[in-house]
Amino acid sequence: MKFLGRVAALVFMVGLSCGMVPTVQAGVLPLPTSESAAPSDGKADHPVDYRALADMLKDPKARAALIKTLDHLAADAGQTADGKDHGAQSDAGDAEANEPADHSLASRMAMETSVFFQDIGQSVEGTYQRIRRLMNGEHGVFELDRFLAGLWPMMALILLSYGLWLLAERLFRPLLIRLNQWAGRGSTRQHLLRASLSLLFAGGVGLGVLALIYVVGNAVSVWLAGDVAVFARQQALYLNAFVVLELARMMLRLVLVPTYPGLRLFPISAETARFWTARVSWLLLGAGYGMMVVVPVLRRVYGQDAAQITASVIALVGFLWTVTTLLKQRGTIRDALMQAATHRKGPVAGWFLSVLAQIWHVLAVGYVAMVFLVAITRPSDALPFIGSATGYSALILAGGFLVSGLLSQILGGEVRLKDHHRQRLPRLEQRLNTYLPWLLRMLRALIVLAVVAGILAVWRVTNLFEWLTTPVGQRFLSSVFDIFFVIGLALFAWLVIASLIEVKLIAERDHMPSARIKTLLALFRNVVAIALVTMTLMMVLSELGVNIGPLLAGAGVLGLAIGFGAQKLVQDVITGIFIQLENAINTGDTVTAGGVTGTVENLTIRSVGMRDLSGTYHIVPFSSVGVVSNFMRGFAYHKAEYGIAYRESIDDAIAHLRAAFDDLMADPLMKHKILEPIQIPGVTELAASSVNIRVMIKTTPGDQWAVGRAYNRLVKLHFDAAGIEIPFPHTTLYFGEDKSGTPTAAQLQLTRRPARSDTEDGEKKGTDAATRPSQDEATRWMPDKSDVDGDSGH
Repeated sequence: MKFLGRVAALVFMVGLSCGMVPTVQAGVLPLPTSESAAPSDGKADHPVDYRALADMLKDPKARAALIKTLDHLAADAGQTADGKDHGAQSDAGDAEANEPADHSLASRMAMETSVFFQDIGQSVEGTYQRIRRLMNGEHGVFELDRFLAGLWPMMALILLSYGLWLLAERLFRPLLIRLNQWAGRGSTRQHLLRASLSLLFAGGVGLGVLALIYVVGNAVSVWLAGDVAVFARQQALYLNAFVVLELARMMLRLVLVPTYPGLRLFPISAETARFWTARVSWLLLGAGYGMMVVVPVLRRVYGQDAAQITASVIALVGFLWTVTTLLKQRGTIRDALMQAATHRKGPVAGWFLSVLAQIWHVLAVGYVAMVFLVAITRPSDALPFIGSATGYSALILAGGFLVSGLLSQILGGEVRLKDHHRQRLPRLEQRLNTYLPWLLRMLRALIVLAVVAGILAVWRVTNLFEWLTTPVGQRFLSSVFDIFFVIGLALFAWLVIASLIEVKLIAERDHMPSARIKTLLALFRNVVAIALVTMTLMMVLSELGVNIGPLLAGAGVLGLAIGFGAQKLVQDVITGIFIQLENAINTGDTVTAGGVTGTVENLTIRSVGMRDLSGTYHIVPFSSVGVVSNFMRGFAYHKAEYGIAYRESIDDAIAHLRAAFDDLMADPLMKHKILEPIQIPGVTELAASSVNIRVMIKTTPGDQWAVGRAYNRLVKLHFDAAGIEIPFPHTTLYFGEDKSGTPTAAQLQLTRRPARSDTEDGEKKGTDAATRPSQDEATRWMPDKSDVDGDSGH
C-alpha cells in the first residue's frame, strides 16, 4: 500500500511527459508541405487557423516571409521530383502490384521497422533544413517596439492571475487546516470518508477560484489588449494555459497532498509527496507554457521552422527531465515494490512484483523513449494516438490504484465489533474477518480486469466494453452478475442464520438453552449449511450454462441406489431424526442406548457418542438402538432395599431409616437435590437371611446416584449406632448328632509353642516356610485316641 502513491505520481508524470509532445502539434500550425499538401481523403490533416492566416496576410513583412517560405518549399519539392526516375518507379510499382501481398506478422514488423527508421531519418533531415534556413535568416523579423508594447500587458495579466491565485490559497489556508484537523480526528474508516469529502470540497473551491480568475482575466485582457488583435490572442493563449496547468497542478496536489497529512488518502510520507509534487509541477509549468504559449508566439514572429525547432527542444528537455527523475527514483520504487512483494500472500503476485522491481525503470525509460521517437518522426498520425492513449492509460491506472487503495482502507482492516455484539454473537467477528479478505481479493481482481480492459480499449487492441454491449456480452455480464448475487445472497443468509442460532445458544441470566435446543440448533445449522451449498452450486452451474436437469436426475438415481445399497445408513439418519424430534437424547444426558450406558458427548444425525464410567468412548449408530433409557428426564429416584436380620424390629429399622433421611436433608449440598420426602413402602421380601425394606427418594435428574451414596453412608452409621444387624453371608460347620437328636461336641485341643530366640530364628532361616506355624498359639481339633469309633465317646 505504501508504494501506491509513488506509483500513481510516477504514472501521472510519465503520462504527462508522453502526452506533452502532441500539444506541440496542437499548438503549432504546420504549413502545407510536400507530404501534407495532398491528403489522401481530400481533407486537411490539421485544422487551419484562418484568423492567424488573415493577420499574416495583412502584415506586409509577414506576407513577404510567407511567400519566401512557400518558394523554398516549392523548390525542395521540385528537386525531389526531378531526382527520381518516374519510369523506374512505375515499373517497380507494377512489379510490386503483381507480387502477392505478404500479410505475415514478420513481414508487417519488418515493414513497420523500415518505415519507422525512414521517418527518423526524414525527421533529422527536416530539422537540419529548418536550422539551416533559420541561420540563413529565412525567418520573420523581430520588432522590438512591438514586443515591448505587448510585454507589459502580458506581465500585468500574469501578475494579476497568479496574484489572485496565491491570494485565494492564503485565504483558504485556515479552512484547509481545519479540514485537516477534522479528518485526522476520526478512525480509519472515518478518516477515509472525511478526507474524501474534504478533498472534494477543496477541489470544488479550487475550480470556482479558477473560473473566477479566468473571467476576471478575460475582462482585464480586453482592457489591456485594446484594439490590437495580436495582443488579445497572446493573452488568451496565456489564460487558457494558466487554467489548464493550474487545474492539473491542483489535481496533483489533491492526490498527493504534500502539506496536509490528515487529508492524504495514500499512505506515503510527506517527503515523497513533496518530491513528486515539485517534479511534476516543474514539468507541467515548463512544458505546458512552452507548448501552449511560447511556441504559438514564435510561430507568428519567426515562422513555422522556429516553432517546430522550439517544440522539439521542449519535448527533448521534457524527455530528459522524465528519464532523469525515473533513474533517480529507481531505488525508491524498487524497494517499495519489493516490500509489497513480501507482504503478498499469493506466490504469483509476489513473484511478479519482485521481477517488476528489478526491471521497472528499464520498461519506463524504454516506453518514454519510444513515445519520444514516435513523436518526432510521425507527429501527424501516430503521435496523437499514442499521446492520448498514454494519457488515458495513466488516468485509468491512477483511478485503479485509487479505488484499490480506498477498498483496502475500508475492507482491509480487521473488523472489531462492540463488546455487547461480541458477547451476543461471539463468532460473527471471526466470520466477517474470514469473508471480507476474500471479498477484497475479488474486488481487486475485478479492478484489475477493468483496468486491463480499459487500457486495451484505449490502445485499440480490443474493446471489451463494446463487446459487453452485444447480445453475447450482455448474457455474459448478466450471468456474472447473477453468480455474484447468488453467492453474496447465500453468504448473507448464512451469516444471518448462523447469528440467529448463536443468539439462541448464548446463555443469559434469565434464559438457559436446554441440551435439546442446543442439539437441534446444531443439527439445523448443519442442514442449512448443506442446503445452501447445494443450492448455490446448482444455481451457479445453471448460470454458467451447465444443464442441471441431468445432474438432478442423476442425483435422484444416485440417492435411490444409495438408499438400497446403504440401508443401514438411511436407517441411521431416519431414526436419528425421529429421536431428535421426540427429544429422546440430548448432549450431556446419561442414557442407555444399544446396550451401552454413559454420558452423551456428541450427537449427530446418524449416531450418538457416549462415554461410560470407565472412560471408554462408544459410538452407537441409531440403527442399533431399539430402546433409549434416559436418566435425565424430569426427575429421578434413588431406589434401594436395605436388609436387616430376622431378629431385628422392623419398625425400629424404619425409624432409623427416616432419621438417616433427616440427617441427609440437613446436608446443604444434598437438600437442594431432593424433591420430596422419603417414601418407605415397607417390607418387599423375606429373603434367605434378611428382611428387605424398600426406600425411595425423589431427586433432581442426574443426582440420584450422589444422593444414594450419601444416604447409604448415613444408614450404615445409624444402624451401627442402634445395634441393628445388617445380615451378611454365614458359614455353619455341622458335626452331626446322635440317635436321640443331640448334637455332638467337637473335640478341640489347644497347643502352644515356646517362644523362639533370635539364634534359633537365624539357624532356621533356610527351613521351608510351609513347616512354620503361622501363629505361636494355634487351636486345632484333635481326635481322641481312645475313641476308636469316632463318636467322641458317645
